[in-house]
Amino acid sequence: MSGAASLEGLRMAPRPRYLALALTGAQRMIAYPRTVLLNLLANLVWLAVSYQLWGAVFSSTAQVGSFDWARMRTYVLLVQALALFLNASDSVYRIVILVRMGDIATELLRPYDILRGQLAISTGAALVSGGLGAVVIAAVGFVWLDALPPVSPVAAVWFAVSVLLGFLIRFLVGFITALITFWTMNWLGVSWAQTALVSIFSGALIPLELYPEWLRSLALVFPFHGILHTPLAIYLGDLQGDALSRALAVQAFWVVALWGLARLMWRPGVRALEIQGG
Repeated sequence: MSGAASLEGLRMAPRPRYLALALTGAQRMIAYPRTVLLNLLANLVWLAVSYQLWGAVFSSTAQVGSFDWARMRTYVLLVQALALFLNASDSVYRIVILVRMGDIATELLRPYDILRGQLAISTGAALVSGGLGAVVIAAVGFVWLDALPPVSPVAAVWFAVSVLLGFLIRFLVGFITALITFWTMNWLGVSWAQTALVSIFSGALIPLELYPEWLRSLALVFPFHGILHTPLAIYLGDLQGDALSRALAVQAFWVVALWGLARLMWRPGVRALEIQGG
């Protein structure tokens, strides 16, 4: 058998359904390299802007809260590196397109669980888009911006675990947002509101430590802080020992709670849905 025939046979071989969906998500990203590169460029621009703004702040002071300039530039770098990976999990636009084109009816007939299926697609997309972006931005940061490494090898391991939990929280927030549009039929405003909440309460714009006490306490009530704040606090050594264990437990709690909420919303949402475009 020729090499080409072997590759074709491998491509056509049956795969577990959710692995196949993950590969589909990855292939969609590969099929649109300009989109991936534009997202990477946008994050590099945000990195440059944030770096310059915080650099101006630290040019006149050595410390802001617990942050010195080395910790802050590391924080800014990690936010942009993780944003590409975490934001690839957002399924709002993908589900809205299914609804608007009428393809949601076909999707409901497919022999897989919609929640697990969307998670698989998001995972595949994140591994391509987020993986490439994280590698490029991390290389920029550690080579040119002198970013700090994790405080310890143990912190690096728990940071990776926390990032995966943050990915699941980000995916579920997006999925629930998409379900809300089944009732509102106006997805843009709902999506913008979700983006604003995630940006403000996850620590993507400013570290939560620098918020006023009342706003920081409010942020810790919502699940959004588990998306970025918790992983970055572990990386920088702000969460260790019992505090680290509690933070990971809170992330896991929100994954389970949001998964259950998505399950509860799914059937009523489908009943409320008016198929558009089909």
